[in-house]
Order: sequence, then structure tokens, then C-alpha cells
Amino acid sequence: MKGLRSMVLVFVLYALLASTFIFSVEAVRYSEPLFIIGFRMLIAGSLLLLWQFLVDRRALVVPKKDWGIFLKVSLFHIYFAFILDFWSLQYLSALKANVIYATSPFVTALLSYVILKERLSFAQIVGMLIGTLSIFPVCLIADTKVCEVWGGSSSVLLPELALLGAVLSSSYAWFIVKDLMARGYGLLVINGVAMLVGGALSMASWVLKGSIVGFVAPVTDWTWFLVWIFALIVSANIFFYNLYGWLIKSYSLTFIALAGFLSPSFGVLYEWLFMGGVITWHYGVSIGLVALGLYVFYGGEHKARPV
Repeated sequence: MKGLRSMVLVFVLYALLASTFIFSVEAVRYSEPLFIIGFRMLIAGSLLLLWQFLVDRRALVVPKKDWGIFLKVSLFHIYFAFILDFWSLQYLSALKANVIYATSPFVTALLSYVILKERLSFAQIVGMLIGTLSIFPVCLIADTKVCEVWGGSSSVLLPELALLGAVLSSSYAWFIVKDLMARGYGLLVINGVAMLVGGALSMASWVLKGSIVGFVAPVTDWTWFLVWIFALIVSANIFFYNLYGWLIKSYSLTFIALAGFLSPSFGVLYEWLFMGGVITWHYGVSIGLVALGLYVFYGGEHKARPV
């Protein structure tokens, strides 16, 4: 029964993740990435740390020897990942971003090989190659916003590459999170500190940018901006990150990442139900390749041995 409940929570996890792409695309309509990230993360981090303070303030004490690790998780978990993510979402659809993010399992497996010295079987390597190919069909779709900015060329892949950079950053960050958990830190402390520090760095970057190129109004419509930011804080910062962290206590990072294929499946449903989007053959081919890559990868996972 406990195992069934955990598996249901895996489905809930990626239903939440799929919704965040829609909320993020809507949020960037009303503000720029640096301000969105700073505003959102400062609020979310403060809320998590306030709750931890009320529950057990002693858990907030971080020895100096671990400050560097917390800075690293703040940079990769929040700052780098979200700047690349939100910048790309100015030009990509929510569904396209969702499909590209489904390559996370293969990035996680590669990092497991590099960081944890896990040997990859031939089937896993083939699965990773198939999964990598999955991003190309959706990259063939000419995004209107990209064409407007870069002169109508459908071959411009900068937003897609930026999003892949966000995938790499966030995948690496979960290894740091798991290391901090092994050191005895709770999820509220890890996520709260990462969000607060990452948010402060993003807001400082926004101020620095404004001092160089000139300040403009940070938000064009505060009402809708706050609606989407609140939706992001609740779905991602409060539920998704803490649920993900809770699940990796019971499952490997590779397994949880493999389950990420569920996210574009929910994304297709959301795009059709709420965004009025047209689901072209490109998405079907990409999702099919991700599924095939995961199937081949998972079939060879038991053959992997530590180096």
C-alpha cells in the first residue's frame, strides 16, 4: 500500500511540473526573467524558512564548513537553472519546453556516470542516444516569438540550447541536494536557503542590469503577475521541490528522473485543455522517442555495475 501511494505521488509530482511550464510562460508576459525569479524565490524561500523557524529553529543552524555547499546548490538549483529556463520561455511554447525538459533522465544518468562512477551498459547508452534525438523534432517547429526576434529563421536554436543548459543545471543540483540530505539537513532548510540566496542573486542581477541599460517598470500588470507567481510558488516551490526531495529518499535519482516522461504527457493534455494549442506530429514523434529511449535505457539499467 505504501509503495502504491508513493507511485501515485510520482504521478502527482510530474503533473505539478507540467503545470509550472504553463504558469511560467504566462508570468513572462508581464515581467522579465531576472525580476520574476528574484521576486518569486525571495518570497518562496522566506516562507519555507519561516515555517522551519516556527517548527524547529535549531535546524536552521548551518556550520561554516557547509556554507560553500549551500552556495553551490543555490547557484545550480535556482540561479543558473531558472535564468536559462525563464529566458528560453520568452520564446518557446510551454509544451515545447516540457518535451525538451523530458531529456532530464538522460542528463541525470550521464551525471551519475561522471559523479557517482556508475557504469553504463550498452543498452543505457543506446537509450540515451535515442532520448537525445527526441529533442530534434520539436526543434523543427518554428516558434513565432523566435522568428519575430531573429528575423524569421526557424533554424535558430538558442532558446532550446538555453533550456538544455537549465536541464543540466537542475539535474546536477539534485545530486547536491541529496548530499546535503545525507549530511542531515531537512528539505525545508535546503530548498529555503537555495531559493532565498538564488532569489537574492537574481534580484541583484536585475538591479545591475538596470543600472547598465536603464530601469524600466518591472511589471506591466501586477494583478496577473501576482496570480501566476502565486501559482508557481504553490505548485513548484512549496509542493514540487519538497515532494521531489521526499521521493528521492525512497527512489534513486535515476528512477525519479526516468519518470519525468510523464511530464510531457500531462503537458499535451494541459496544452489542449487550457491553452488551445495545436498538437502537431512533431510532439508525437518527440514523446515517442523519449518513451523508446526510456524503455531501452530502463531495460539495460540492471546491467549497470559500479566502476
